[in-house]
Order: sequence, then C-alpha cells, then structure tokens
Amino acid sequence: MNFRTVLLYILLLLFAANVQAKVIKNIETEDADIEVRVFPAEGNVLLLGFPCDEGKSIAEERTAQSLSEDGVEVWMPDMLGGFMLPKVRSSLADIPTETITAIIAEALKTGKKVYLIASGPDTELVLRAASQWEAEDHEPVAGAILMFPRLYKDTPVPGEVPEYVDAVGKTQLPIMLLEGGRTPNRWGLNTLSNELQKSGSDVTSKVIPKVRGYFFKRQDANRSEDVVTSQMAGLIKVSLFYLGESEI
Repeated sequence: MNFRTVLLYILLLLFAANVQAKVIKNIETEDADIEVRVFPAEGNVLLLGFPCDEGKSIAEERTAQSLSEDGVEVWMPDMLGGFMLPKVRSSLADIPTETITAIIAEALKTGKKVYLIASGPDTELVLRAASQWEAEDHEPVAGAILMFPRLYKDTPVPGEVPEYVDAVGKTQLPIMLLEGGRTPNRWGLNTLSNELQKSGSDVTSKVIPKVRGYFFKRQDANRSEDVVTSQMAGLIKVSLFYLGESEI
C-alpha cells in the first residue's frame, strides 16, 4: 500500500467520523408515540420537517443527510405511522395539533434554533401547530419553510378570491414560501403571502424556475427537476438565510 493510498484511507476515516448516521427517536405524547428520524449535527440549527410519508421518503432523507453533514440537524417525525393513518390528504385533519406542538417542545429542548418545514398539504400542519404554539406563549420557533403549499379549502374558482384553510393568517413567525415555476399555483403566491401576513408573519416568496410542484417526488422528473432535487440541501440553506439565519 503506497503513501497516497494510505493518506486517502485516513481522510475517508476522518470524514466518516464527522458524519453521524441517522438515528430513530421515539417521542411519547398524550395521543400517540411518534417515531422520529433524526439526522444529528453539531450546529445550532434544527430543521423539523413533516413529510407525512409513512417514513418512506427518499429524496428528503438524502437532503436531510446532506444538511446534517453541513451542520444542520434534521428531525422527520412519522405522523401518519404514529396514528396508523393512510397517506391521503384527509388524514391531516386526524393529526392532533397538540401532538405536533409536543414534538416542537421536544426539539426546542435541544437548545437549538428550530425551523419548521413541510411541503404541499402538509404545510397546514406547520401553520396549525405554529399558531397554537404562539398562542400558548412558548419560546418561539425561528421560522418556517413552506414548499409548494397547498392551502386552499376548496378548488379555486377563476376570478374569485380563494378561500384558505383556517390556519392561514394566524401566525407571527418568519415564513419562506417556495413554489415551482411550472405550476399554476405560482400565480397565487402574492395572494397567499398577503393572507399569511395578516397576523404579523414576515413572508418572503420565491419561484424555483423550470420545476413543477412536488418535483422531488415525481417519477417523470425532467432534467431541471433532477438537478434541483440534487441541490435541495443548498436550496433549504438559502431559504434559512432569507429567514435571517446566519449560523449555517
């Protein structure tokens, strides 16, 4: 074994020592025991995500591992599994807000700054929990990233002001909205931003060019969507920066 090979082997061992593997954490709440996938990190930022995917997300796990390697700890609670619910939108209504706030409380016990993140209809969980958390005068969470939020109560009628779920407009935390440039929902970003700001939330919105909503979950992803999926960790870190986070 030559010197170059030995040096490479040592570097790989050092890198492996700094990368912490995913661990499973169980959080007991009054309504259910929730299994949380934790991607530990040494930094001061914790990203609490609600994929509602029955623990089967692939792109999200890769992104979480990449963020962990960059010093951002990631928690992914399996809300559907905890309540034995099917992966359908109507299941969200069966997830108690108190269970979500219990997980937020557990995350804040780490002493890290906690940011919430979710995509699609799952963003309603984030807003609902954040609203109750603030109403109970707890230590505030640092902000929220809402990716491709689907927060309409019903299918919007062209030409009419859309009606949003009740949780919209009831928070005071910094919010980052991300939407795909190839989805009609991008045209509703300003309206949604205005609604979210009604109780004092500071809202920033950005359109991701050349991608559709849920691009990282699609089987028919195009080249642009594949590229953005591979750079999701960077996209989230930029979003945290827009929310005022400087320790990343």
